[in-house]
Amino acid sequence: MKKILVILSVVLAYWSNAQTELIAYPSTGKGVASTFVTDYHALGINPANLGWRSHEKKNFTIGSTELGFSINSNALSSQQLRDIIKGAVVNGTLDSLSREDKSKAIKSFTDNDFNFSLNNNIFGFAYQNDKFGGIALSIRTRANWSSNFNDEFTDLLFNGNQSSYFDSLVFVNGIDTSTVANNGSYSDSSGVVLNGKVNVPLNISKIMDGSRLQLSWNREYHIGYGRRVLKIDKVLELYAGVGAKFIQGVGYLDLESKDGKLKMVSSLSSGFDLDYGVAALSNPSALAQNGQNFFKSSVGNGWGFDLGAHALLFKKIRVAASVTDIGSMTYTGNVYEAADTLVLDISNSGLTDVNITSSVGSLLEDTGLLNLKGKESFTVSLPTTLRLGGSIELGEIAHVGIDLVAPFNNVPGSFNGFSWGVGGDLKLIKGMVVLMAGFTGGAGRTPQIPLGLNIVLKGGSYEFGIASRDAFTFLKENGSSISAAMGFARVRF
Repeated sequence: MKKILVILSVVLAYWSNAQTELIAYPSTGKGVASTFVTDYHALGINPANLGWRSHEKKNFTIGSTELGFSINSNALSSQQLRDIIKGAVVNGTLDSLSREDKSKAIKSFTDNDFNFSLNNNIFGFAYQNDKFGGIALSIRTRANWSSNFNDEFTDLLFNGNQSSYFDSLVFVNGIDTSTVANNGSYSDSSGVVLNGKVNVPLNISKIMDGSRLQLSWNREYHIGYGRRVLKIDKVLELYAGVGAKFIQGVGYLDLESKDGKLKMVSSLSSGFDLDYGVAALSNPSALAQNGQNFFKSSVGNGWGFDLGAHALLFKKIRVAASVTDIGSMTYTGNVYEAADTLVLDISNSGLTDVNITSSVGSLLEDTGLLNLKGKESFTVSLPTTLRLGGSIELGEIAHVGIDLVAPFNNVPGSFNGFSWGVGGDLKLIKGMVVLMAGFTGGAGRTPQIPLGLNIVLKGGSYEFGIASRDAFTFLKENGSSISAAMGFARVRF
């Protein structure tokens, strides 16, 4: 199971906020979604869009096998990210780091974001007609990771007990145990290091100051309804919609140290197979660890709600607004919080590869950096989001628009600030070939150029396509991201 998690960790990644278009892969290539998506793709974006259809003669839409993922890391180049993915998929593991490699990794990851976001549509269904409106449901998996560590904390994560934080090392050679000064030149041939020690210890909040880590991994069961509520000739059509979802939590971690204050709360599925040691013995929410039970076990539940409105003006101009993810999650399994204690010594040897997500074990396990205390439960708000969009249809050939997205809070899965996008699509060969392009930015990230291609057959009866959130994903060696979204099984009738 841990090999599977390694592959997922390096393949399912993106920026420090959620994807603006979720799993609506036809919108990935244009960077805008609010006034473009309909059928079950509208769930989680704007449920009012269920009131109108993209293909007038089709009432039913069914889809599956839709996946959107990206990697974004200023610590690694696009070529390095591609090499990591290839190694993980082919070998099921990553290359071990030498002492020199660890030094390079520490320099690369210090004060640099490493983030991921995944959306996988397991199943989607929608029924739409002019009188009834539209109803849709979907089953999805969503995962988000966001981290940024300072230099001292990154050193501890990668070098472990041989970190420069420790001024002495305790090692064993045969049956003899010795203590030597940590001058950075220790060789494994001298014996096995048991732990590192420091004479003037610091609190973990001081060591981590300015560092953060957020992880959220959920399964979501959506349902939504939208319909037209007002029509004034060809001047105005107004749509409204509401959506709801039941959420099963697979994993949650929120860790941050700022201004000398440490906060950490976690709840991770048994499938992560973490050894909490003695902390689990007194934890009222402790679960039996099982590395083969990752996708079956959940550690929390919650409900979320979406509200949306959509206006069509003069049959050409669309304006939309929505508030999504109104609600909360309550976690009741493997719940832990951390105390701000002195770091006297540690025994683990640090990360063995560049998979920074392995730091979860280095932090939470019995030999990790954090002093854990179990608790029964905790409740956290969902990443509530405001979406505004506008677009104009240029005949039956093109549709261009703008999206504005802003978070209401700062929790795992939230956008890292205001985000924007402009883009659209161009329909060729009677709408059978749809070219998509756009320009996006905000949320603390470098502007990107989305690009995509969608193939629509038999008047919309079947469609498939592929897109990227950044056109240079697979071309630019010194870029910092890899992004792809695809769908191969969307059927309408």
